[in-house]
Amino acid sequence: MRHFVPLSQSSSAPRVRAVLWDLDGTLTDSVRFVVDTANRVIEAHGGTALDFARVGAMTGLPLEEIFRLAWPDLTPEDAQAYRHEYRDVYDREVVPATRLYRGARATLHAFHAAGLLQATVTGKRAADCERILRGLRIKDEIEVYLGGDSVTGHKPAPDLVLLAAERLAVAPAECVVVGDAPADIDMARAAGARSVQVTWGFAKTKLPGAERLVRTWPELRRTVFDLARRDQPILRRRGPVRP
Repeated sequence: MRHFVPLSQSSSAPRVRAVLWDLDGTLTDSVRFVVDTANRVIEAHGGTALDFARVGAMTGLPLEEIFRLAWPDLTPEDAQAYRHEYRDVYDREVVPATRLYRGARATLHAFHAAGLLQATVTGKRAADCERILRGLRIKDEIEVYLGGDSVTGHKPAPDLVLLAAERLAVAPAECVVVGDAPADIDMARAAGARSVQVTWGFAKTKLPGAERLVRTWPELRRTVFDLARRDQPILRRRGPVRP
């Protein structure tokens, strides 16, 4: 895939037409689940549990990268076995317990109502992401579900953003990535997309390269509508957009 030169933060940048969402720590309150499930597998095989900050910073990266923190000489065979164990626990216990952040549903609906396109760009498998969100009654709001298995170059490589832009028929510069971890922001910059960092997930202070930082869902909505150069819509059927 082609790499794009990062945008300057100027008024000449094109207006945003598409919102690309990270999942864990951005739409869903699930970073702790990722860390705990990884540590459960690691401890089951005699490893030492990893610190939350070390694993949380790697959210969105392939599972093998997390397991290599415990075992630097991890073999491909062991990596595959541990990945299967992780996914078995995740499917059985974590998916049913995963919840949207309060404010996520209203925001997804507001963007959809305003005509903004939306896609997921998570490190999870695309089918898992779709199953989680559809199980939480997110249906028409998301046009394209992409995950770590949708591309060969994982975060922070630009591949997910470039593929999402292609599927949505927009330019990467017309996309904004919304995420909570370093890999999300670095991916956006590598693709030439805009970026908004949220602070309710992993990172609580501004990450290097983040174009905007928001601390609340109303602030996120205002920021994205500003980048899209649109007014916030009034949701007639479902009432006003709340935090």
